[in-house]
Amino acid sequence: GTNKREITPYSMALAKAIESYGAEAGIRNPALAEKSGVLFDASENSEASVVADFEQMRKLADALGIKVSDLVSRAESIAARTGLEDKENDIH
Repeated sequence: GTNKREITPYSMALAKAIESYGAEAGIRNPALAEKSGVLFDASENSEASVVADFEQMRKLADALGIKVSDLVSRAESIAARTGLEDKENDIH
């Protein structure tokens, strides 16, 4: 098998949360990647690391001056607004 991670709607919600915190902090993607050491892209067609493990989220949060829990909370809010959580709960 490969180590390729699947890009899911939840990972896209995380990427959008990272992107929005970056916009608030005035840090664009290339600078965030350089500051955090984590390559990521919020565009849906990207193979870059939109699926982050905890260590990557910690590095990104540190670079943005926030807590990992802030990042996760915003990603959950984005997922809820896009109806992802409702779809997940509908599975029987």
